[in-house]
Amino acid sequence: MTQMKRPCSPTPLPSKLVSTTACLTTDALKEHDRNTRPVSLITRLDMASEQSTSGIPGEIPILSPSTRSSQWSRSSSPSRLSDAQYRYRLLRRANIFVDDEIPMDIQHETENKVFNVLLDTNNSNLYKVSEKLWHKSKELVRKPSGKAEWTEALYTAIDELKPDGLEVARNRDWREDLKPPVYNPLSTIPRKRDRSHRIVPGNTVELTIPIFKLKDPRPDICVGLSDENLANALVPKKGRSAARRFLVDLQETSSLISDPHVTPLGLRFPFLVVEAKAAATGGNLYQAQNQAAVGGSAALQILKNLSDLQDLDEEGQEITEDGPVVTQDLPNTKLRLAFSVTTEGPIHELWIHFQKPREEDFYMVCLGTWRTTLEDGSLNFLRQLSAVLRWGNGEFKDDIISVLQDI
Repeated sequence: MTQMKRPCSPTPLPSKLVSTTACLTTDALKEHDRNTRPVSLITRLDMASEQSTSGIPGEIPILSPSTRSSQWSRSSSPSRLSDAQYRYRLLRRANIFVDDEIPMDIQHETENKVFNVLLDTNNSNLYKVSEKLWHKSKELVRKPSGKAEWTEALYTAIDELKPDGLEVARNRDWREDLKPPVYNPLSTIPRKRDRSHRIVPGNTVELTIPIFKLKDPRPDICVGLSDENLANALVPKKGRSAARRFLVDLQETSSLISDPHVTPLGLRFPFLVVEAKAAATGGNLYQAQNQAAVGGSAALQILKNLSDLQDLDEEGQEITEDGPVVTQDLPNTKLRLAFSVTTEGPIHELWIHFQKPREEDFYMVCLGTWRTTLEDGSLNFLRQLSAVLRWGNGEFKDDIISVLQDI
């Protein structure tokens, strides 16, 4: 049985605008496009603003596909950005620069204070840990191993190499307020003015302003100083009771956030973060580097906050004593350092994070790359990593304690 179609009059309406009751046929839509004058974006925004301020309900102006496309790109959030866009559009807005050049003074600092004494390849513990990582890496590459398996292998190596005064945490969220600030662009579209030349607020225009936000750090592995170890070191200067609650009180009052975790773990002043990926499950080094860039910068921010707290304390002493005070320079004032490891399966990169004197920028430079499926690659990587761990438990910790004792 043939179904009867609903009749539609082919006669065009006398008005140039197609009636809202007209049939939405192809011919009717083409007729509407021919007879409708184009309306600019500013006009549409003004119309929406007038309707909202007058209380008259109105339809949201429909933008052309090209306008919608450009508006979408302007309001992109980090979750919609590609890995390359996140690095070059967003990290740079936070003054984080990846793969920059390492200055001579930073290089001199690391060579003489971090990597000045590398463990001998015949060191029994180092050799044992290296053998284990090497064999585990060869085992993992024979199957489609994911991020969790590779992270576990590296965590085991770090845990067996770390000195007693350090703490290690895995997959824990860091506080949002430790991230470097992102400098978002300002709107360039003028808002509507009323007859008295006052700017009328327009919510529609504000939606076009992009708001970029760094992803919160959540390192796969994080290494820092033990809270208990720091407290014991402060006992001679502050007394046992005060030493135990000193860093806790500073954190509770937000005077100094030394434990970066949302839920404090007793790991303070992190100096090494690890971001792991597995190519077999879709991860890559580029993604790991982006994540490490934020985590490493947050670690530097903690050290900067310590420096600022020391400066405030010294200013207070000058006011109290009403005279010049001979102050001790913060050891990490000139060279604030942190490290990170990024991995893609058996490929391991070691990075240094630093800030230059009197600059707010954060820099991240690669120090070397190793493949742990090779015996020499595993051994040489762990020699460098062991040096970072010993520096963290040695000179780095001593510098931190020296400052805390004087606050």
